[in-house]
Amino acid sequence: MVGSVGADPGCAVAELARLVELGGVEIAGAGIDLGDGFVSARAAGARGDRRDAVLAALRVLGIDGVERLGGRARVLVALFGPAATKPVGAAAVEAVAEGRWAALELASAASDLLGPEQLERVLSLEGLEGARSRVRPSVLADHLGRVLGSFPPRRRLDLLLDLWTQVTARRDAARRRERILATQARQSRVDDLSQRYTRHEDDLLLSDVRLDIGHEPSPAEAARWIPQTWHWHKYLDKALHDAIAATALLRAATAVADHGVHEGLARCEPELTAAASLMNDWTAGHAARRVPGLTGLPARPGCLVRDLLRGRSDDLVAQRLARARDYGIVVMEAVTKLLHAVPDSMSEWDGWGLREWRAAAGYTRPPDRWEQPPLFGGDPLAGRPADSETGRDLLWYADLADALARLHGHDAAVIDYTDTVPGVDYNARPARPEPFVPRLDSLPLAVAGAAQLVSLGASPPQLCRDWTELVNGLVDSVGIAVATTGTFRVPAPLAAWDGLLVPGTKVRIDWARDPRTLADWASYMGNCIAGPHYVGDAAKGRCGLAALRDREGRIIANLEVRPVRGGWRVAELQARFNTDPEAALDKRVRHWAARIPPPAVPEPEPTVRAARAPSGRPPGRRPHDRVLREAGEPLIRLVQDAMAAPEAVQAARTLEVLHGGLSAATALRRLGPDRITPVCRDALVGVGLARLWRATASRPLANALTALDVGHKEAELLGLLVADAPLPGLLRTLARHPVIAPARSAELVAHRIRAALGRLARDGDPALARSVTLQADTALLCALVVAVTSWGAASHTTRVTLPGRTDVPGFPGSDMADADGPWQRALPDARELGADIEAFWEHVAVGGLRAHERWLGNGGWPALWARAARLRALSTASPPHWMD
Repeated sequence: MVGSVGADPGCAVAELARLVELGGVEIAGAGIDLGDGFVSARAAGARGDRRDAVLAALRVLGIDGVERLGGRARVLVALFGPAATKPVGAAAVEAVAEGRWAALELASAASDLLGPEQLERVLSLEGLEGARSRVRPSVLADHLGRVLGSFPPRRRLDLLLDLWTQVTARRDAARRRERILATQARQSRVDDLSQRYTRHEDDLLLSDVRLDIGHEPSPAEAARWIPQTWHWHKYLDKALHDAIAATALLRAATAVADHGVHEGLARCEPELTAAASLMNDWTAGHAARRVPGLTGLPARPGCLVRDLLRGRSDDLVAQRLARARDYGIVVMEAVTKLLHAVPDSMSEWDGWGLREWRAAAGYTRPPDRWEQPPLFGGDPLAGRPADSETGRDLLWYADLADALARLHGHDAAVIDYTDTVPGVDYNARPARPEPFVPRLDSLPLAVAGAAQLVSLGASPPQLCRDWTELVNGLVDSVGIAVATTGTFRVPAPLAAWDGLLVPGTKVRIDWARDPRTLADWASYMGNCIAGPHYVGDAAKGRCGLAALRDREGRIIANLEVRPVRGGWRVAELQARFNTDPEAALDKRVRHWAARIPPPAVPEPEPTVRAARAPSGRPPGRRPHDRVLREAGEPLIRLVQDAMAAPEAVQAARTLEVLHGGLSAATALRRLGPDRITPVCRDALVGVGLARLWRATASRPLANALTALDVGHKEAELLGLLVADAPLPGLLRTLARHPVIAPARSAELVAHRIRAALGRLARDGDPALARSVTLQADTALLCALVVAVTSWGAASHTTRVTLPGRTDVPGFPGSDMADADGPWQRALPDARELGADIEAFWEHVAVGGLRAHERWLGNGGWPALWARAARLRALSTASPPHWMD
């Protein structure tokens, strides 16, 4: 700040402090008149340029404060340089007045690439109002120059306009999803409503039993009662009607979110009327009757549909539609269970009311593309006329799933065709973004991602017509494939902190292990952490690159640390778009890094000596001494190779994170069952079930023993090295060898961790249940289900198959008796979890295969199995990264 000689700077300092609080430190570089001859100034070495400062000042001062910045002419020259014509100035003033800051920032950043007329076009853009970017226009200008500098000016404008359109569409879709979800109640009542729905179903079932028997049945009479075909038709019709009513409710909620209450309901009135006609007054009254101890919500969604048709007040509509999602989930789960319970002996079911529903609602999925085989067998609807649809085709089941999916912001549900009931996923998580593919979450992020590709050696394709073709051309460049190969050498003192919190903060450390991880981070953060300089040094172990994540796992900053004499120093610590992190976090991170031990000096490998028989004892007196003499040295070499394998290295790193120290396997081996079980439970959150399971599958010592060429008796003796039991004296010397000892510790810890996971499964641990739902592939899921089944039919388990049946429902199909199938392959893993395999087959014969009820979320077993199969397919298609 500079001012007149002798003037009191007090007021000017206070005004500058106020402006900095409102607009950030960089606002000082705008040269703002602070009064009494004082003008704000930019300190030497500060980030950004005058363009950044002027834009920050305009946000605070507005058009009326232009004179405090030196007048309109100076402001326009600062923003647009030589392209600052009067029409451009008028367009900029209009953009500021209308709050279209995104357009103004883009125009200022692109002023080095576009002419005045083109800048006017950019300044007129709309659709991203309120989008406040943290990236400085000078940074955006640098990124634009790298990406678009080689194109002619006309092509530059076309590409920018197309990018603006794509980002606007992405933002509109996100806003629409938020708007739709806002129609639903914040607190879910799915559990309460599910109890209410189940109680209503039970009452109707008992009524049928009483009617058939002629009196109040005894438990034995009720157990012997078998529904007739017409009973099943009635239950299926009721399920169809509930699905139609729930679908109508969900579609009405979406329409109201898009068009408002009155227009939205008017658009859905034919569907609501058709759904309401499937429930008469007596049925509605019975479903709405209160039951002591249960929620007051009606048992069936048709009651709410009828209420919507009676009254149209905004409060009533909001109240009824607020539970559309809850009813949709409850009905979906109930219908799924019923469809799986219908006996195979049934062959016909038309679905009463389906034709009337189709006449009013039409189709959301083309019937000529519905490849699901009908219930009880037959040709799919895709090969028949649309008017031949019946309830058995289950297209109405997909309608409900699609309506739920649209409420969650998706275009449609994910449908897996099976030979029984299709698997549905109405809230599938978005696919993981491909490395180096720029995100369209914001315009600066998309441009930063494209600029990163150019910095890695990609060349912009000159014949691209839009932004998508530009990005595809960059991603396809040869240099990208080269940049994403290899792994990083993370020094041991840094690796010991992987997954832990920076002391004094709630920020978790996540070290990068390969270039693809850096690519993911750079795509989200909008920085150059995946550049060749960082990748090259990390590959050689010259630096450590990390993401600092908050409690939700979001990256809040990227970190680079480098070794110095006696320790480490923070070379860079930047938040998103290379902005400065919070001062308190910066201080804590630097204080922590300075106290990390220095890299260890490599020690020479110990000389491997073959074990010899004690002196003074003639050869042959102890036959097993020959095992140590002949097999000791080859075994040590095999163990060294096995411990250097990628999966063994990754497993060791996981144990380091699990324990938080370098001697992780040895330390974990000392923990008893009562102590290692809570460690594993905590690891489900910090490490993840999938990563923990993969780590415990690595058995370097067992692999080395398998590859060792020795006789049968010698193999049995050496096999004791992998047993979790005291060793005979003959093997203790070999077990203490510096190569064998850590491999044996890793082996024993893997067994103990799996036993701890088995204890968590037996107890129904909720943390394990959440992890199973989201992370278990078919190999892990089969092992867990086998273990749970072998322990008997507990109250918290749900039957998956009928007693004595070995074929397991779900897509893809599987059979427990298939020698090459996932269930047989999972038996050894299940045994490590604590399963009794003989008892397992006995329980399958008596009570069927069983899964823990907490593992079954939306869609029940079919959805869980389909998700596990997809995870298995992904893991086998490409080797999983240890951080996934």
